[in-house]
Amino acid sequence: MPATHITNLLGTIDELERCLHALRQRTGESAVVQNLLDTAARMRTDAAGLGTPPVPPSGQRAVAVAETPYDPLLWHNAGADDEGVGGHRPAPWRP
Repeated sequence: MPATHITNLLGTIDELERCLHALRQRTGESAVVQNLLDTAARMRTDAAGLGTPPVPPSGQRAVAVAETPYDPLLWHNAGADDEGVGGHRPAPWRP
């Protein structure tokens, strides 16, 4: 996401928080306004994370998976199935 969009979003969240604080000053403490302030805080945290690339959990690394098909001989072993497609032999019918 472009930095200007993130900056605009954070500015909008600032304005929302200012409006909510003004509302709380006029109406007093209320659970509804506090919930909205909490939501705005979560939005700020999420918006700040938009500019950073995701980081894999520590101790793990990305594994590349080939786009080429697997060797068909892998599926000719006794009882092996092409995962996701199902068995190549119909199951025996049982009443």
